[in-house]
Amino acid sequence: MIRAIIQSTIEEYGLIHPGETVLVGLSGGPDSVALLHTLLSLSTSMGFRVAAGHLNHGIRDEAADADEQFVRELCELFGVPLWVEKADVPAIAKARGWTLEQAGREERYAFLHRAKEKAGAQRVAVAHHMDDQAESILLHLTRGTGLAGLVGMLPARGEIIRPLLFVRRGDVEEYIAQEGLAYCVDATNLETGSTRNRLRLDVIPYIEEHINPAFVDGLCSMAELLLRDETYLQAQADKLLEAARRPGGFDRETLKGEPLPILTRALRAALREAGAYVDIERVHIEQLIDLLSARTGAMLPLPGVQAYVQYDLVCFGNPAETPEFSLPFVLDGVTQTPLGDFVCTIVPRPAEFGHDRNVAFMDADKLDGLLARTRREGDRIYPIGAPGRKKLKEYFIDKKVPREKRTLPLLCMGEDVWFAPGFCSGEAGKVTEETTRVARIEYKQKEYRG
Repeated sequence: MIRAIIQSTIEEYGLIHPGETVLVGLSGGPDSVALLHTLLSLSTSMGFRVAAGHLNHGIRDEAADADEQFVRELCELFGVPLWVEKADVPAIAKARGWTLEQAGREERYAFLHRAKEKAGAQRVAVAHHMDDQAESILLHLTRGTGLAGLVGMLPARGEIIRPLLFVRRGDVEEYIAQEGLAYCVDATNLETGSTRNRLRLDVIPYIEEHINPAFVDGLCSMAELLLRDETYLQAQADKLLEAARRPGGFDRETLKGEPLPILTRALRAALREAGAYVDIERVHIEQLIDLLSARTGAMLPLPGVQAYVQYDLVCFGNPAETPEFSLPFVLDGVTQTPLGDFVCTIVPRPAEFGHDRNVAFMDADKLDGLLARTRREGDRIYPIGAPGRKKLKEYFIDKKVPREKRTLPLLCMGEDVWFAPGFCSGEAGKVTEETTRVARIEYKQKEYRG
């Protein structure tokens, strides 16, 4: 029975494609053993390959070593390639101030990713089923959650797939018995010390016995329905984030006017993109929304990343580091950069070129291919009237320019700097007697508006 459900889930959600290799996270427990066995039985007809990965977490000493030995023997029996690592999860939890459960989860997924790469696999299959889904949703409810928490786990998220997600635990146990499969028993799953175990052992059985015998099925059905709403809202949030994306950050005005259901999801997506995957809570999102209206220079430390305001942008990372950018120069228009704008107009040849170092006059017919970008190693500059070219770094040193003043957008052709605002213009683009069109380029540093 569960083999048919798993095959249908793989096909409906595109979990595994023909020719791919899937790495099974194999703990040795009944769920992961059943997952390995069913995927092996489907692999030939569906055209994929199976490998396995096992993390000896070091939590149960000799019992953990026994689990590892069992997994090795099982994979040898099935002819499945196996990757194994050992970790001292209790020590990691203590060092990082995490719970044992959190440390175990983080180490396990990090290991599975490494094992996937070593196995040349495209997917990592984990053995979460419907009862695990119900526990997760209830756990989110007890802690407070939004729509995404009520959706629970997805059949696929990135490289992680869950082929058992629409199978009940009882069906897994029945399959194990019918196939005569051996497995390991993790005694910690029978202890009521953790919140998840209490939900599994006490709360859900009580509800099924006294309130609704189909509670798990109903909860998972709700999650499927809510997933449609969440998918739509997230798609709108992704569109918003792309509309707000600028070199180095996201435009604050574009973000600020959006409805909260869209804005909060867009900000969470921006944080994930910046590397903040865990511990982002509602209070952090609310603080980030407030930051959208803050003055330039405002900063907000968040778990895993720092957010800060840079003129029109909200940015993520280290504000001391200028985001790299390279943008095509707009002739007879405005070239916008995270640090300032280059305003170019075609003008008659002036009698005098003036002394404003934020204004350059260039031969407009030479500007095809010009870029507005940040500094790069090897950049050179040939100031008008100078005896020759020199490295931009040496130019700044000679001019005694402080390091913090060297962060500026440049107009460049290859390694040659044609215009360094506030300093000089280069020989390569200068106006000569042969020039027929003159481009006046003014650099305007961005001012805070608000």
